[in-house]
Amino acid sequence: MSISDRALLLIGMSSLKDLANAGDTNYPRWVSIKRGRARVGADEVEILGTVYPQYRWWLSTGEVLPDIGQISPPLDTPPAENME
Repeated sequence: MSISDRALLLIGMSSLKDLANAGDTNYPRWVSIKRGRARVGADEVEILGTVYPQYRWWLSTGEVLPDIGQISPPLDTPPAENME
């Protein structure tokens, strides 16, 4: 999964209004990105990292570091709890 794919996953989970309010990217641009009419840029990645600080490392690298609270959306519970 690429950084664009990870960003699109988070955008799909988000309120576009909340994303627009979190940074300098306006609502119509978020709509265009979500609908595939525009590409995710560095500014949008930074905004997503601000809105989802727990996913910041995963968003950038695709890796998780649960020991320091850096998880991915499918792993938003600690691994031990996932096994029960």
